[in-house]
Amino acid sequence: MDNNKTPLIEVRNLNLSFGSFHALKNIDLKLYGGELIGLVGDNGAGKTTLINVMSGVYAPTSGEVCFAGRKVEKFHPKQAIEFGIETIQQSVGLCDNLSIARNFFLGREPVKRILGIPFLDFKAMRKASNDVVHTFGLRDNVSVDDEVATLSGGERQSVKIGRAVAFKNRVIIMDEPTNHLSVREREHVNELAQQLKEQGLLVIYITHDVYQVHRLADRVVIMENGAKVADVRKDEMSADDLEQIIRDGGRNCTDAA
Repeated sequence: MDNNKTPLIEVRNLNLSFGSFHALKNIDLKLYGGELIGLVGDNGAGKTTLINVMSGVYAPTSGEVCFAGRKVEKFHPKQAIEFGIETIQQSVGLCDNLSIARNFFLGREPVKRILGIPFLDFKAMRKASNDVVHTFGLRDNVSVDDEVATLSGGERQSVKIGRAVAFKNRVIIMDEPTNHLSVREREHVNELAQQLKEQGLLVIYITHDVYQVHRLADRVVIMENGAKVADVRKDEMSADDLEQIIRDGGRNCTDAA
């Protein structure tokens, strides 16, 4: 990582409160394209809240968020999508009763006009989705006309990851992407995360599994009670050291970044 580059995402003195509850506390982060960032911490540490700010769900109470050097003025999921930020979650994001092709273009359906009347362009959806999703690991005998309900957990993740890449996103947030997956499917998703990083995207990988993310990530950010308590390159601390920071609740930790 070249620290002279402009961060793809930068947060400065970020705070978020819900009434008297201080959910995020004075967070500073610089995240760069071509990095895989592990974001870890116990339940309630603030991981999901932080990425919800990045993805436009919440506006911060104070502080700044910048995307590619541009200060974000309006916080809305649609704005985040326009910036190129996509959040991939394990349990949501696809409709079981729709085809893979329909899910691929969910909310972005191409249309064609016949006598001025708009119709969904199913042919375009099938072709574009077929060209991408099989690259990301669907079985050869799976058709993009099949319902998503027929897919395994790993294949569902493949559809969501393929969709994120196809729409030219620059930031992929993977929120607990391997929960409830088999060992083989988990490895497949992790391989896809590495591929995205190698393509120059910023990948933010949220997990409870410190040992898994230490193996994958370039840097690991640990949160506790809404605050960042560590931001280290993986070669600066072992997975055991990181696990101990979480067990200690961030006490006696020096931020190495």
